[in-house]
Amino acid sequence: MFLVTYKIKGGCGDAEYHEYSWFETMGTKSDYDAGIIKDKVLIQEVYGDEEKEIFENNYDDDANTYENYNNDWVSVYSVKDITVKELKMLTKFGIISYDGGTRCR
Repeated sequence: MFLVTYKIKGGCGDAEYHEYSWFETMGTKSDYDAGIIKDKVLIQEVYGDEEKEIFENNYDDDANTYENYNNDWVSVYSVKDITVKELKMLTKFGIISYDGGTRCR
């Protein structure tokens, strides 16, 4: 199980903030580090448009960034292994949502 921190940069370059998502069945940080799991997949899972062609047209393979409908740029900031205990703590503080079930991604 791992936690992904996404960096969101406003289209005008003014605002920058982070959002988070966790994945339970996709693999581990080691898989990410080995290149088995790509930034593009992690971004598409959370921010990708329903139509794959739209996502592909707005994804920059060279910079590993995705331009969303608000003209914000989304990229993977970090990937870290996480335990259920840590996940519950992040939920307690309202950072992510976890109901104790399996997230099938």
